[in-house]
Amino acid sequence: MARAVVIGAGPTGLTTAMLLAGAGMEVVVLDRDDPAPAEASDAWEHWERRSVAQFHQVHVLQPGGRALLEARLPAVIYAMVAAGLPQLNLAELRARNLDLPGDTDLSPFVTRTTCRRPVLEFGFTSAARSTPGLEIRSNSAVTGLVTGAEVIAGVPHVVGVRTESGEVIAGDVVIDAAGRRTPVPALIEVVGGSRPEEHAVDVGFAYNSRYYRGDALPEYREDLLCALGSISVLTLPGDDGYWSVTIYHSSKDKDMRRVRDPAVFERVLHSLPHHAHWADGTPMGEVDTMVSTANTTREFVVDGRPCATGLVPVGDAWGFTNPSLGRGISLGVMHAAAIADAAVALVDQPNELFRSWDEVTRTVAAPWHASTVSFDALRGPEVEALRQGLPDPFDANDPTVAMTRAFNSALHYDREVFAWGQEIGGCLALPEEIFARPGAFERVIEVALAHPSYEAPAPSRGELEELLVG
Repeated sequence: MARAVVIGAGPTGLTTAMLLAGAGMEVVVLDRDDPAPAEASDAWEHWERRSVAQFHQVHVLQPGGRALLEARLPAVIYAMVAAGLPQLNLAELRARNLDLPGDTDLSPFVTRTTCRRPVLEFGFTSAARSTPGLEIRSNSAVTGLVTGAEVIAGVPHVVGVRTESGEVIAGDVVIDAAGRRTPVPALIEVVGGSRPEEHAVDVGFAYNSRYYRGDALPEYREDLLCALGSISVLTLPGDDGYWSVTIYHSSKDKDMRRVRDPAVFERVLHSLPHHAHWADGTPMGEVDTMVSTANTTREFVVDGRPCATGLVPVGDAWGFTNPSLGRGISLGVMHAAAIADAAVALVDQPNELFRSWDEVTRTVAAPWHASTVSFDALRGPEVEALRQGLPDPFDANDPTVAMTRAFNSALHYDREVFAWGQEIGGCLALPEEIFARPGAFERVIEVALAHPSYEAPAPSRGELEELLVG
């Protein structure tokens, strides 16, 4: 029986592990943190993940991630149901508020969701614990790679790992799912391999989130993620009566740092006509703040030559983006599923496995990463210009700029265009897939030209600055 070692017990690592175990492999998952609690009700208050800096920041499972789990790992969905994660169609809620004409089906956009990551992640852990052939070892930090006979001259071949306690755990394949702060690139260098080169695009956003609790979810009167001049607002539902509001802005915006004060946060939130009612609950704690890291990828294969064989990075260990679009867990799950399939098929062919990994990553993960970078490339400079009172930083006649703005406006007036927007936001289709459909380009232009450019109501920059100082 083939054996896999998975470094990291987050959603991406556990998805990979469960799929490998389901295909008949023996799987050992190594988690550097304490074990998860036995009950979902204890996850929020009593589960700490030192390796996940954003563990108590808001999260969401997009429809694309939910659909994949339902098809490949329904036990995760069952565990989420048992943990109390609500099933919601946020697209339908928003479309109803917009009163959009047309009969385009929005049922694909149902998701199991919560803004509280510990409870969401508990669903993965609970399902993994009951998976035959899968063992989770907590408090098992990986500090070294074990190598064997090379399969490619001059390239280290990984045949296991060494933990902090000194234990050596052998594996026919080692999966790096240790996230954005993975130690593995440095460990590859220690055993004689080339350290994967990092490519980063830094826009820089600061996120300020507050949780609330009440008897009913606030009505969706605006987009899930809404641009409001020099700031954006993200509203997410949760489990057990929780929901969250995140106000985010440029990390260079020193004035907006005042929003970390709960009183200022509330003042700004109450000034937003379509969002103020999201404060109509009991605040749960203070304002949690996080500054995003750069959009980053790691190059594990250069000119057809891997940094190491026998080792496969997945999810954030390969590449990660800023969290503003809420895609992280869903894209990690998608990447994990494709990598697991490759690992099962090629576990005894390490010189072919890395080629398959490279192909899968370029076709499954890289396009979504590039799409997120493109979003930031437009939104980031726009935010800075609005903050400083500068002219539009883009040529409005540039085809990419013009089409993006037309699409973002048109989806507020037409149910079909709205559904296309939900496909992109829900990790179901890339923008280029949408516009490859017959008539899609023309439909967007037609709707955009027939209506005024959509703008959500919000205070001006000057009014916002007055709110910040009281």
